[in-house]
Amino acid sequence: MGNLFQKDILQRIFKELQAQRLREIALLTGSGDAAVQKSQADFPNLADLSKVNDLFGKNGLSGRVTFAAEDLFIRKRVEPLQAIFSQWMERAAAQVDGESIPFKEVITWCQGCHSWEKRRVLAKETLALCRFLAPFSHATWQALIATIKDELGYEDYLEFCQIRRKKSLEHEFRLCRSLLDKGRNKYMNLIDGWIKEVQPGHGLCHAIRFDAIYLLGMKYLDSYAEALISKNIATDFFCMLGIEEGPHLQIHDEGKSGRQSFCIPVSVPEEIHIIVGPVSSWLDWEALFHEMGHAFYFLNISPELPMEAREFFMSGAVSEAFAFLFQRLCMKRDFLQSVVNCDPSMSEILEKMDELKFMVLTRRYGAKFLIEYENFSRGFISRGQELYAEVMERETGFKYDPETYLFDLMPDFYSLDYFKAFLASEMMLKRLETSYGTRWFHDAEAQETLKGWAARGCLYELDEFMDKVVESSNGYH
Repeated sequence: MGNLFQKDILQRIFKELQAQRLREIALLTGSGDAAVQKSQADFPNLADLSKVNDLFGKNGLSGRVTFAAEDLFIRKRVEPLQAIFSQWMERAAAQVDGESIPFKEVITWCQGCHSWEKRRVLAKETLALCRFLAPFSHATWQALIATIKDELGYEDYLEFCQIRRKKSLEHEFRLCRSLLDKGRNKYMNLIDGWIKEVQPGHGLCHAIRFDAIYLLGMKYLDSYAEALISKNIATDFFCMLGIEEGPHLQIHDEGKSGRQSFCIPVSVPEEIHIIVGPVSSWLDWEALFHEMGHAFYFLNISPELPMEAREFFMSGAVSEAFAFLFQRLCMKRDFLQSVVNCDPSMSEILEKMDELKFMVLTRRYGAKFLIEYENFSRGFISRGQELYAEVMERETGFKYDPETYLFDLMPDFYSLDYFKAFLASEMMLKRLETSYGTRWFHDAEAQETLKGWAARGCLYELDEFMDKVVESSNGYH
């Protein structure tokens, strides 16, 4: 009877998680099909959480069920305030030379803005909007932290995240800071040269966050993209790896080029959805490969693993490592020449630009984690703006407005997951290239090795995954 009750609770949590994922897909695609997935009105409540904790505890794989239930509870507390925040953001817009730019499209617009001067007008406009919207953002964070402390009984947000991750974030903080300290001067010189190459007459000393967004978007190279890349080239490549559109993988590529992309697993490994824009730029190309990297991971997870190792994960770092691996791959010169038929000189330019891009991204997310850890350690939620501006400029070289802090803050220390996933993807890539050559993606044995890594699912968090799977075995046996 006890096992039946435990199984019933597990299924109820999973069904609620699935309904949440389907609602996200419906919202992002504008489809009403998934809207029929209703939440169980009062599940889980505090009494349910107590039962779940008694049944599953907070240790090992089974403990993930308890944390998943807590996540669902927190989400229901925060969603009403998040909805209000979203409604106000929908109405907000920046004005640049007579053009109205919705707040949610500021980054996309900036990626294609070649004018140094217009990006500064946009920065001023966005600064005013951030000041207006900050109280709404702060209210969602207050609701989140109040739920964690007052209802779930954790000491604070930091304790909540550390217990889930089974790891001291202070250790991660020290490691991240040490890594960022290395090579800072060399990095600054490289990025200064990149700016001067792309926008002659300008340099890093006067560059702002929106200049970084423009550089990373690589729109200035899109004149070469149209004749080279397409969704079909990408999907044909993944078909070779055994990943193709069908009942297990649905790709939604409606909307605008440059839109934010997502990979949402409804049921692992049976139903995965990817949401991207049409492939018409290098940014779209990278976004598709990033999300297909997530899909590759989810679709190759062994169905024999328990649900806790397929559906419930305490961080996204392993999945992100696969995503960044394929994102890096699609801009490598050997891949561009052999799969895309790009000429050698152009492929070298693209690879160089992409390497610089990942340097910026690695330092950006490492810096964000340092800021988040320090601010949450001190209890500074809305008062951490100055530290944010100081550390972001120190580590990336670009100037950030303090007022944009709350809008750059990521929940659950996901900035750390990104930072570690960047490093892990580079290690995975080197391991594959060392074992199978720079064109490993054409090697059947290399493909099976990569599938074997993915088959382990989320049995391990990223550090253990790299040690026990990538470095110590050739795959899943």
